[in-house]
Order: sequence, then structure tokens, then C-alpha cells
Amino acid sequence: MPARVSLAQRLITCSVNDLLPEAPRFGLGPPGEGFARLSVGAELHRIVQGERLSTDPHGSAEVPVAATVVLDGWTLQISGRADAMSLPPGALPVVEEIKTLHFRSELPHPTAQDRLERFRWQVRLYTFCLFPDGAARACLRLVDLGGEQQRVEEVPWSPAQVKAYLLGRLHALVAAETEREHVRERWRAAAGDLRFPFPSVRPVQDEAMAAITESLGAGRCLLLAAPTGVGKTAAALYPAVRLALASGRRVAFLTAKTLQQQLAVETLCAMQRGGWRSLQIRAKARMCANREVICHEEFCEHARNYAGKVAQHGVLAALRSGPEHFDPDRIFATAHAATACPFEVALELIEDCTADVCDYNYVFDPSISLFGLAEEGALADTYLIIDEAHNLVDRARDYYSPRLTRSAIADARELLAGRRQRVCRELSEVLSELDRVIAELAERELGGRQGSAVAAPELPLLVAARLRLDALIPPYFTFKRNADLWLAHDPVLEILLTLARLTNLLEDAGPEFVTLVERGSREGDECLRVMCLDASRFVGALLRRCAGVVAMSATLEPFEFYQELLGFEPDRTDTLALPSPFPPENRLVLVLDEVDTSFRKRASAYGRVAELVAELAPADRNVLALFPSYAFLQEVASRLIVPGHRVEVQRGDDSETLRRDMLARLRSNAEPVILLGVLGGVFAEGVDYPGEMLSEVVVVSPALPQVGPERELLKRYFEERYERGFEYAYLIPGMTRVVQAAGRLIRSAEDRGVIALICRRFLRDPYAALLPADWTGGQPRALRCTDPGSAVRVFFDRQRELC
Repeated sequence: MPARVSLAQRLITCSVNDLLPEAPRFGLGPPGEGFARLSVGAELHRIVQGERLSTDPHGSAEVPVAATVVLDGWTLQISGRADAMSLPPGALPVVEEIKTLHFRSELPHPTAQDRLERFRWQVRLYTFCLFPDGAARACLRLVDLGGEQQRVEEVPWSPAQVKAYLLGRLHALVAAETEREHVRERWRAAAGDLRFPFPSVRPVQDEAMAAITESLGAGRCLLLAAPTGVGKTAAALYPAVRLALASGRRVAFLTAKTLQQQLAVETLCAMQRGGWRSLQIRAKARMCANREVICHEEFCEHARNYAGKVAQHGVLAALRSGPEHFDPDRIFATAHAATACPFEVALELIEDCTADVCDYNYVFDPSISLFGLAEEGALADTYLIIDEAHNLVDRARDYYSPRLTRSAIADARELLAGRRQRVCRELSEVLSELDRVIAELAERELGGRQGSAVAAPELPLLVAARLRLDALIPPYFTFKRNADLWLAHDPVLEILLTLARLTNLLEDAGPEFVTLVERGSREGDECLRVMCLDASRFVGALLRRCAGVVAMSATLEPFEFYQELLGFEPDRTDTLALPSPFPPENRLVLVLDEVDTSFRKRASAYGRVAELVAELAPADRNVLALFPSYAFLQEVASRLIVPGHRVEVQRGDDSETLRRDMLARLRSNAEPVILLGVLGGVFAEGVDYPGEMLSEVVVVSPALPQVGPERELLKRYFEERYERGFEYAYLIPGMTRVVQAAGRLIRSAEDRGVIALICRRFLRDPYAALLPADWTGGQPRALRCTDPGSAVRVFFDRQRELC
């Protein structure tokens, strides 16, 4: 929980951690840092606590701390949890703090003494809070992550010493809060002057902004379904930023794809006046100024002495003196000129900003936690805006579904092969043991067949391997430095990171997880995987800790699906579905029900589907035809003949350049194009086709996910938990892709075009029930068309007459 300072009440509510000296920073990336290091350190921490309790009958672990201290007219309310305490009869109580670190690499580090002093103050504060009269001993226990060594240091302390220290920290916190209050006063003035970023507000935007203001203002969540092109980005950011400025909070605008961030940035810049700042956080790999993404001071000169160079060259001051929006290119140039890490500089600017624009990963991926740990209150003052929120269901499941493959282990072993250093031999032994565990598990559960099977791995073996791997990381870095062996993607470290995530989840496994062993077609490609069936427990816990949330998309219905699978609390969540504001006569929606494109029957439909796509193609206009799979697309493409049109076909290995070229040809209108793509792919979501760039979208099949063992596990889980197995596992994801794809067409009052759906299932429940109401008017059967070519010609003839 971040420290809370009330200047009016002269009250500070904080944790022990908030009162510690600032953590020292020298460079970036000392050996073993990051998610894997924290995970292994926590595991060893628990082991040491257990050993201490087993040998001390008077001991206890995780001792709650709560104290009230009055100093200089201020009240400090301090909370925390001490690692261990012993109350031996006839002797002074002992309060102990346990810290895990690599003795060989971290104790000689230039910042080691500063870190140790920070640890000492931590145990002094715990001891003072528990025994303010001074009648207790304080001890610091250091545990070596690279071996079995432990060091116990008695930390001298006195109540007078701690009170003097607290007085200094109190005044520092008050000074910082006073400065923040001056900033908030400026922000409150800016809130009153904030202007909508466009000349006028559309009716749909007005209704959306009223709902967002009400929900966020009450600390609630809003699920907002509104058609593509109505201006959801501005409708969400304007009221959210205004509320944030008025209350001293911040806004995090989250997207599934980088391309979607540009509109949010443009909207923020159009509103920006009054001194408040915004930031776009670009992916780490794209902000790296090193020749490879290796965040270690031994290899990267931009990481070495990072803090010193940032201070010496005034990097942050230079950026703060420029435009209010912190553009990634400007951050990169300024940091690079100082030979400092641009990505780290961007992170340091987060606290300066009222609004941040970034990928989902930086909030929802548990291995990143860019804004800090939600359980510690880091998001308590943050409004989240989740753009295209329908994407978050699958993304969140992926965050909690690590996969440890034998091929990855083989890559790590190959890197170490033939090297004589002891650390390489020991790492190879651990990796061989991991390989054996997965191979034997696959043989036991799968025999000689391909596919996947539910498995029960021996968790103690995996945990032991994780601890052994981490213990070898410091000497491994020494070996790499001596051998000048630096890799952007080090397979040894990747194994450690994956194993740490996998064992953490296995230890916390609930009914929403299943452990699988999988085998593909190639020899040696077996893997052990923890599959998350439902991430709502984790996403919901994070959402509950935010100041408020707006999740928005054109395809966010049925609301209960997203409410349940993203963990929104029913009693804290509002919903709003807005109709399309665009003239209905600008759009023609057709359903062609003469073919059945279900998986078992589609082979007999390929020829007729190709004919229908050709019949539907309007002369001199561009068409986007979308299919449920690449295989289906290729079968139709091989049969498709459309005189007068150029046929472009999306491939799974298309480069970004080829995709841009395809879109450029659509935009040029040099000749009419039929672009064949896949539902859910790059041409079906997150792409704008303004004006004459696109006149028709043909969707072939409801695009249900392919039936397979994993999807069937989802179906069974959703049936048991929600009694909606088929609906949640297959139907809604498939129909969401359909509506998303069709949404590419009409994005303004000037756009005109045809949406054609090919498959008889579109007119049958439950599929028809998921078509947008403004398409069907409550009568899906009215969309049925028996002469599509004629209907399309009549529609575009009428549009030409109206123009």
C-alpha cells in the first residue's frame, strides 16, 4: 500500500516498506533479477521460515505489525508483516527479517552496503512497532540463493534512534505530498478547462461520456458496447482524464495491439493544455538502444551506471521541459544521447503522467507489473480503460499458461555443450533432469501417440530443479562475461523464467488450471504445460483494486460472458449498449443460407462459396472476404474466378511489409481488389478501411474455434462452472470474430457498403441471436437473400443516385 498523507489531518498511513531508505540503483540487470529471481527467492524464503519454526518451539512466522506513533504533531499509522519472531521464556524477544540474495555476486556489488542498511532499517522498524519500549532484539538473516550458507547479524537499535529516523522520513513524506498537492491544484484547474478533442460531440459519444463519468466517479466499472467508428476512444478518455485531473488520479489506456495506440495518443494530445502530461509506453524490444536486448550492466553500456548518467545529463529534466506528451521517439533520442536505457527512462516518467497508453501486458501480465503490484495498492488511484476488451479473455488466459518444451531445453543444452566450465556441466545436469521428467511423463500419458493428455508431474522435482538453476545463475553470468557470450534470448535464462512461472502456478493450482503433456509431429518436441482455462480470478482481483474501469468494444455482448470471464464484480459493474448512429440505409446486410460451412460439410461447399464470393463482388469496388481458417481460404482461392478484380490472398507467413503493400493497393483503387483473409487475423481486426477503400465484407462461416482437446477442456470447464459450455468455448468467440470483421466496413456517416454472411447457421439460433440488433431489427430471417448479385447491384446503384 503506497503511503497516504493527509495534510489536513496531519495523518500518515503507511507500511514499513514505505518508510525505508530509497532503494539503491547503480546499473540495470544484476544477475538473477526479475520475475524468476523473485519467485525463487520467495520459495527459499518460505523454506527458511519453515526450518526456523521446526527448530524453535517459541517462534512464529509472518507476524502482523500495526503501530501508531505520534511525532511532531503528526500521527504515523504503520502496518506490515515481520518474517519471524521468537518469544523464548526468560529471554528478550527476537524479531527477524529474512533476505535472500546471491552471496558471490551481490555482496561484492557497489550497492551492497546500501542494500544491507536498508534491510537493517526494515528489521529495526518491525522491532520498534512490536516492542516500542526497546525490550527486544533485532536480527537480520541473510540466505544465499547460490548455496546453503546463512549469515545472522544482530542489528543494534534503540527507540530513540528509530524515532529520530522516523521523524526524518515523516518530513520527507510530508514535503513530497506538499509538492504533489501543488501539482494536483494545477491539475484541478486543468480539469475545469479541459476541452473535448473534437469540434463537436456526437449523440452516441454524449451518452457514453455520461455513463463513464457516472461509473468512474462512483468508483465502479462499466462494460461499454458501441459500434466501430462512433468515437469510443475520445468518449472514454475525455471524462476519464477530467476525473483523474480533478481527483489527482491517473488513466491507463490499454490496447491489444500497438496500432490501436496512435488514436489514443492523438486524442490525448488534442486535449493537452494546463500542464498535465501523458506517455506512450513502447515495447521494450523497440526501445532498446543496445545491439541486442540484454539488460545487464556487464554487456549494455546503456545499463551501466544508469542512474548516474541520467542525473549527470539531466535526462528527465530535459524531457519534462519539452511537450506535455512524452513521445517514445523523443524519449529514445534523449536517453540514447546520454547512453542511458530509453525504456527505463520511459518507466521513470510514469509517475509524472496523468495518462499512460500501453499494451495490456503492462497491467495484466503477472511477470511484468509495470505500474507496480496491484495487491500493494499500486493501482488504487488508476482508472483503467481497456480498449477492444473482447481480446482480453484469451490474452489473460495466455498470461497464466506457461509451456516448458523439450526443444527449448535442447537449445539450452546445445549452448552449453562441449564447454568445460563447471557451471556449464552443472547446468547441463539440471537441464537433462528436466528433459527426462518431461520425456517420461509424455511416455506415461501418451505412449507413442501425438496430441495432449492431462498429466500430474512431480512438483517437488520441478521445484528442486528451479532452485538449482537459480543457484547457478551468478556463476553462469561470470562464465558468459569471461566468454563474451551475450544473447538477446538466452535459452538457459528462458528455461529458468518458464520453470519459475510454471511451478508457481502448479503450487497455486485450482479448478481453473489443468496440467498437460503434449507431443507434436517432430521427435523430441514434447512439452509440459499449465493451461489456464479461466483467468477471471486473477484479472478480477486486479480490477477490484483499481479506482474504476471502462472495458469497451464493438463486440462486448453478451455482457455476462465478459463479466464472468474477466472477473467483473456484478454489484460494482454497470453495462451500456449503444446503437449505431449511422444511417441504416448506408448499409446492406445479407445472409446467404444455401450452403452449410460447418466443418463436416464444408468440403462440399468450397465450389459454391467461390461462386457466391464472385457473384457478390461489385464492379469497380474492393471486397474483403474472410474465412474461418487458412485451409478453407486456400480451397476457395483455388476455385475463385472474378473477372475484373485482382485477387489477393493472406498467408500465415506474410511479412509486415507485404501486409502494408496489400492495404496500399486497396487504398490506391488502381484496380478493384478482392482480399481473402482469415477471421481474427490482421485484416479482420484493428484495421481501418476509410472511404472507398472497402465497399463489401463477406464473412464465410461463424468461425467457431476448431474442435480439439484444449477447446473441449474449456467447454467442459465452462459447462461445470457456468452451465454454458458450448456457448462460452465455441459460439461467442466465433461470432465475436464475425461482428468484429463486419465492423471494418461502416465507420462514419459517409461510409457505405455491403455485409454478406455465408452459411445457413447465421439464420438459426443460437447463432442468429448473437447478430447485432441493428442488423436484424429483431428479425434475422429478414436478412435472407436468394439473389445476392442483384441485391448488391441494386444497393450500389441506389447509393450512386443518392450521391
